[in-house]
Amino acid sequence: MLLDDVKECSKCGICRAVCPVFQEINDEIMSPRGRISLVEAMLEKKIGNNKRFIDTIQTCIKCTRCTGVCPSGVRVENIVQSARELLADNIILPESVRAMFKSNLFNPSAFKVSLIEASESNPDEKKSRVPLWILPLYFHEGANISKIASETILEKYPEYIKSGGIKKISLFIGCSINYVNTGIAVSTIEVLKNIGIDIFLPKNQLCCGLPALFMGDKDTARQLAKQNLEAMKADDVDAVITMCPACGVTLTKEYEGLLNKELTEFKLKVYDISSFIVHLKIFRDSEKQRDLAVTYHDPCYLKLGQMVDPEPRRILKHVARFIEMKEPDKCCGLGCTMGIFHPEISMKMAEAKVNSIIQSGADIVATGCPGCIDFLKEQLAERNIKKEVLHTMQILHRSLA
Repeated sequence: MLLDDVKECSKCGICRAVCPVFQEINDEIMSPRGRISLVEAMLEKKIGNNKRFIDTIQTCIKCTRCTGVCPSGVRVENIVQSARELLADNIILPESVRAMFKSNLFNPSAFKVSLIEASESNPDEKKSRVPLWILPLYFHEGANISKIASETILEKYPEYIKSGGIKKISLFIGCSINYVNTGIAVSTIEVLKNIGIDIFLPKNQLCCGLPALFMGDKDTARQLAKQNLEAMKADDVDAVITMCPACGVTLTKEYEGLLNKELTEFKLKVYDISSFIVHLKIFRDSEKQRDLAVTYHDPCYLKLGQMVDPEPRRILKHVARFIEMKEPDKCCGLGCTMGIFHPEISMKMAEAKVNSIIQSGADIVATGCPGCIDFLKEQLAERNIKKEVLHTMQILHRSLA
């Protein structure tokens, strides 16, 4: 039971030292320990579902840093997720988001039309960008969003792409990359073709389901999980490749709980694209350095959620002069829904990341998350800092051109 899980917390406070939100605002209630205490109070009927409680739950970015240091093994991210499910009817979001989840989310064509309508109706270009990997929040009032692609990846490419047959993979696109950041998928597909990988691009794949989970809508997430598992046909391929860390974590860590069954064989086949490339052993560390200077930002869900850390760096060192920034694994500030509901916290976190980028002196910022890419682009542009922010695969693709 949830209350039993909550009681496992000894309130020692070690988690406070690693929580990116607490580090910025130094507010006990916004620490992992504070969130658990609030959930405990709610379950014991000592407090109600007030705005303060809802805000506190929404600020958790589920990065799992706290879980990693907890001496009692408390899975704070799971407790927060359970709280979100209990609060699903109380979390304030535009009604259009909820309606879309029950209809358009399962119809990619209608989803695209809805996103275009939402983007064209936005009158204020000065407001903070909605995290692009949480596409349903495009409907958040006043959000500044990027242009929807005229042709999505699933529209652009055939379902089977033959390239040589060294291996065959299923490519999970993810919403942000399919509808907005299409260049990431184009580069990934071209890189895979270049090394002779056959690609299966299931046309019936849908959103991974993480946005639904963040809003506490477990039923919708479960439906998406079931369809995606069937679509990817993991038994017929050597690997299932993701380009978005949020999608990767959802497929490997959330689907078992959603579907209440063991998915060990499936999980072992899911790779982040940079990890898959390095796993093929086609690259060796090179002494040759290019004129291009690149630094790298570790997305929380890639380094902490999937333990992918040296792989993108190895790729970048092969194709560019690599410069490690200060605290590369510190959250950029996007923080899932935190950037929507608490932009003041998000901006404080972003300031530290931007300073690290500037101090690195690199020409290009590489990362493995489409959400981080768009958020960092926005933060750099607001400060008139002219640096490209690209996915690791986009940089690799350029080197092969």
